[in-house]
Amino acid sequence: MSNDVFSSSEAEFLSFATIFSAGTLTHATVLGIPAVLVTDNTEKLAAYTAAYHAAEAPNAGKIDREDRREKRDALTKNIRKIKNAYIDPDPLDAVSPEILLDFGLHPKDPVRTDVPDPTEVVPFTLEGGAYLQIIVKHPSRPLRYNGAVAFYKVGGSVPETHKDLTSSKLLTRPREILSFEETQLGQTLYIALCWENEKGRLGPPSPIQSRVIA
Repeated sequence: MSNDVFSSSEAEFLSFATIFSAGTLTHATVLGIPAVLVTDNTEKLAAYTAAYHAAEAPNAGKIDREDRREKRDALTKNIRKIKNAYIDPDPLDAVSPEILLDFGLHPKDPVRTDVPDPTEVVPFTLEGGAYLQIIVKHPSRPLRYNGAVAFYKVGGSVPETHKDLTSSKLLTRPREILSFEETQLGQTLYIALCWENEKGRLGPPSPIQSRVIA
């Protein structure tokens, strides 16, 4: 799966996700994909499809677009889970070029290419968004990178290193919106970013930044 799939337009992503879901249904038994994961993927695709059409309606508003974003994030996470566990490593040695095409994926390159560990620090900025939102902006991810992993925590003592940040989230777009709960109003978000390549290896952490949730 190229990085372009996850950074593509909503319509292109919906087309890919539909093909991928069909491949999951067709080849679940051969690849050993659990039924619960197949069902979850089908449900998340249905939810994203409905949210996509709602956001494309002439009277669509910000809430519709935010709902589409949330449903896309959930579906993306599920697709990555299936791909990373059952397709890329091919634990049953069953993934043929034909099966990859059924998932909307490119056949594997027969020549093994090493993917170097990320060495760059992610530059990023924090901006205020809507109520209880903070916007994270960083450069577009490099080729063969999954995105930037955000390590963060809300409130508490000032962290000394990124290892003190207790939560994490993969950011796949240059502009990501983080939303918080009412109980977190007025607390401080502490956050650092690391690039993650397609092998799941992380680069060096950025300096920790902070912003009050408002």
